Amino acid sequence: MDFFVENFSNLPAILVSIGFLLTLIAFVISDILWLRVFTIAAKLAMAIAALMPESGPMWLSFAGNMLLVAINVVHSSLLIMERRRSCLSMEEQQLKDKAFPSMDRVFVKRLFAAARWCDLEKGDTLLVEGECPDKLFLFLEGEAFVSVRHKRIGEIGPGQFVGEMSFLTRQSAGATVVVREPSRCLVWQRDIVEKLYKQDRDLQMILTAAIGVDLAGKILLQNQRTAGVD
Repeated sequence: MDFFVENFSNLPAILVSIGFLLTLIAFVISDILWLRVFTIAAKLAMAIAALMPESGPMWLSFAGNMLLVAINVVHSSLLIMERRRSCLSMEEQQLKDKAFPSMDRVFVKRLFAAARWCDLEKGDTLLVEGECPDKLFLFLEGEAFVSVRHKRIGEIGPGQFVGEMSFLTRQSAGATVVVREPSRCLVWQRDIVEKLYKQDRDLQMILTAAIGVDLAGKILLQNQRTAGVD
């Protein structure tokens, strides 16, 4: 009996420790849904612990933790429903794997929904040096040449954007891009995307983040090529 009483008196401290551990785990998880699941478990443990002190229940702490539980339950439910609506087609999944392997599927679906599929022929010009484009391309299949002042400086392949900096900054393109072989890609139209920004405020952030990932990859590749030349 004494053993039970002694361990029961330590239970609030154990629950609080579990709560802090689960909170720590939640903040190192990249998946937002699992972050919320671990947060719910952490706050439940802390809420139960708040009812068990020998001096009496800590109602304010209990209410605060339960409020956080309720908020995270609601958001988790919304995320689950959104993920069920966010199934990717085979092509979309292939493009996600190439371009955004670590990005949440929900965000990828919202990003792709703002674009349309387009088939390109060999010789199609996507960007003209010195002109401001009104489209953004993301290659699923095929390749394109990149040239500056009629000198080829690189290539664009599957999983890479074309015209990303000009699309974001509205400045003229710094290079000309011509399709090398029959290709398939997603195309974002500037005027359509800007209208969608007003309906989906997260879309701009998602698109900017996606372009940032692509730019980082291109810079890394260029550095590797330079190092190889040196």
